[in-house]
Amino acid sequence: MSELQKPKPKPEPEGEHVILDFAGLKEALIAVVKEQTTQIAEALKPVQKGGKGQVATGGSMLEKLAENLRKIKEDNWKLLEQWTVVIPNYTTKETSAGLRDHVWVQELLKDEPGDTANIPYVKDADFQILSAVGDAFSGETTGLVSTVTTTLYEAGLWSDIPYYTLEKIQQNLLDEINRMLANACIRAEDEKIMTLVVAGTSTNFAGDIGRKTGSAYFYAANIAQALRSLLYAGKKARPSECVVYMTPYAYGALLEELCASQVIAYADPKIITTGEIEEYLGVNIVVGGYRPTQQRTNAATGTCDLCFLMRGKRAVALAPKRELLIETDKQIATRALRITASHTFGVKVMDFKQIVRIWTSHVA
Repeated sequence: MSELQKPKPKPEPEGEHVILDFAGLKEALIAVVKEQTTQIAEALKPVQKGGKGQVATGGSMLEKLAENLRKIKEDNWKLLEQWTVVIPNYTTKETSAGLRDHVWVQELLKDEPGDTANIPYVKDADFQILSAVGDAFSGETTGLVSTVTTTLYEAGLWSDIPYYTLEKIQQNLLDEINRMLANACIRAEDEKIMTLVVAGTSTNFAGDIGRKTGSAYFYAANIAQALRSLLYAGKKARPSECVVYMTPYAYGALLEELCASQVIAYADPKIITTGEIEEYLGVNIVVGGYRPTQQRTNAATGTCDLCFLMRGKRAVALAPKRELLIETDKQIATRALRITASHTFGVKVMDFKQIVRIWTSHVA
């Protein structure tokens, strides 16, 4: 057929477009991703060798990654961040003595105006024995009724939490923040009480036991000696009214001694089985995070931890102005939530003669 006889191609209509059919493309892509996912998951499975599963470097992390890959859905084929509840008790400062439970708590200041509290007390006194009935008393007993004045202290903190962090955490965040701040509040009270107690001198206290030089660990006998010192100072030393504030090291030394005692093991096996000493000789025992320290007599030996036995409700007054206050405020410019916590309270040592200082050998 000649060139002239060949049919000429028809011109395409003006404005006509080519239409491509992508039906099934999405399913095909998903199938490819699923196939690749399966291959990765299989590759990350533990290698069976000698009948025992051995995982290459990464161990449980590889297994976790493989598990996440298996969970990919057809309509959502990407890895998402996995967030759970806030880890409870993830803290390095849990130790608190809770001296509030053992000292005199005066509610005068709470929810009332004013910056100080005057706490009345009745002083101990002895009767004069007259030579004969009708004789005159030799002099006045002064200061029979008086007051002590507490000074207010404030403690607290603030912190900004970014929005992007809050968005990743579930609803128990508030509970954990409240728990942490409440514990910090108690530790602040403990620290202020013990700071004022440590400021006392040898002549202030009812007793000063334990050696200031050489090796002198905390012994169980120190508690009996402290009770004796209170009695010698004229105080009615009922053990149930007393509390021993101990540093962690001193508590460990006491626990070690009592656990090695066959007498204690027979008389109070709870100490051996639980490892907890809540009281000894009837005296309450608390362990605080604040470490009272003081210079030994021999300066070359450094400072050491101090412990104290006291009749708490006769020795120290605590006057909370208000309970723990927690406030929040949005920081719009920085996109963060600011949390501020504060606690205002008054503390006063009413009678140093209700306190016995106990020296240990643990160098701070």
